[in-house]
Amino acid sequence: RRQRQMCIRDRFCYCMGKEEIEVRDIEAICTTQITNKIFEMVEAVAVRNQKKALDYYYDLLALKEPPMRVLFLIARQCNLLLQTKELKSRGHDNKTIASKIGVPPFAAGKYVAQASHFKTSVLKNAVKQCVETEEAVKSGRMNDMMSVEILILSVLPS
Repeated sequence: RRQRQMCIRDRFCYCMGKEEIEVRDIEAICTTQITNKIFEMVEAVAVRNQKKALDYYYDLLALKEPPMRVLFLIARQCNLLLQTKELKSRGHDNKTIASKIGVPPFAAGKYVAQASHFKTSVLKNAVKQCVETEEAVKSGRMNDMMSVEILILSVLPS
């Protein structure tokens, strides 16, 4: 029994026998939940929490997440919220909205709630700003990291 416990413990002691733990040792055994941070940042954008959105954005940059991927996710969220708002205004229920925008039915209620915080004109402007930001980066007029930061600041009131 004691030998079995030692064997199990050794599996968890990655640096056992080393004098010093190095950064690469930690990186080898730790995983970062980038996906969770992206969704939390997009959620902060959706509920118009500028400080939280920027904090998550800086965390994502520190985790080496490409700014253009973050931009894509913000644009997608704004577009989904715009579609949701328009469908809801036409009297569609959450199940129909989910089907039309391509999200699971349980998520439709969340999108409806988030969309209710925005005027349609604000969402249209946000989608337009996302397109303009992408164009500015791809044409070389703006730096990708700064352009997403500016987008977050311009789309969201403080």
